[in-house]
Amino acid sequence: MARISMWVKPAAANDALAWDAWRQRWVVSCRAAPTHGEANRSVAILIADWLSVPHSAVHWVRSGTSRAKMLEIESLTDIETTNRLRARALSALDPDRGSGR
Repeated sequence: MARISMWVKPAAANDALAWDAWRQRWVVSCRAAPTHGEANRSVAILIADWLSVPHSAVHWVRSGTSRAKMLEIESLTDIETTNRLRARALSALDPDRGSGR
């Protein structure tokens, strides 16, 4: 089981993922508004999709109204999770990555 420490930026222009090396956590931007738990739901779905796991495998450990959050992923190890998120973040920086060009 893996845990992901993150900083969430709701109501962003785009859904995005980046690594904050200084704070040692992921930064997740989501388009959803920070009202009625919409951003939290959106982030959980984004992370599940980015990790290619079922939405039911993602659970909040710490959420609430704070931007500092933590998710738990049932079906992956910490290393698998980190590798998949790094690949996702790198592919967003370089759209040609993995396209054979």
